Amino acid sequence: MPPPPPPSGFKAFTYNPALSAFNAPLNAVLPTRVLDKLPTVPIKCMATGAVVFSADHKEVLLVQRAPHDSMPLRWEIPGGACDEEDETLLHGLARELWEESGLVLKHVFGLVSEDTFFTRSGRLVEKLSFVTEVETEAISNRPDVTLDPQEHVAFLWATEEECKNEQVGEVKVQFTTKDQKRVILDAFKLVVQQEASPP
Repeated sequence: MPPPPPPSGFKAFTYNPALSAFNAPLNAVLPTRVLDKLPTVPIKCMATGAVVFSADHKEVLLVQRAPHDSMPLRWEIPGGACDEEDETLLHGLARELWEESGLVLKHVFGLVSEDTFFTRSGRLVEKLSFVTEVETEAISNRPDVTLDPQEHVAFLWATEEECKNEQVGEVKVQFTTKDQKRVILDAFKLVVQQEASPP
């Protein structure tokens, strides 16, 4: 069972205006998504991923999938399928982030990646991964993470170099997919670009 929603619900977040197209209900966004390689195959589902950095942007949050789940014990960023009940796609992002890490979405900075994959049942899914900021104590560099043991059994904070090497201390990090690793490394680049941009 996922934890009950935070007191603020999933509405107390802001987002980059460039992401306005995703601040819409799932049934409004789905018809606009077409895969160039397979234009006749409809995208049936959408999922989101939340790239969460430490306050100094030096480390990223990784969560390890439960042993009974698909791709057991592999590492990924928090995320999951958007539901029709979600007010918008971005609200689905906030809900999944909360359910998988206990973190409350504060701001959505930018879209890192748009990836598609087929489920085992043959449905085409599009996954959108976003760089996010979460609510945390001002004195804390890393927000407090609370996992749902039905979905994830461990978490860690990894630097860009550790993600590249797939090794954090004594822990060997096997990502769910090559795309997941690419998304994380691209997110580090995006953060560096944003920090270098004039205000």
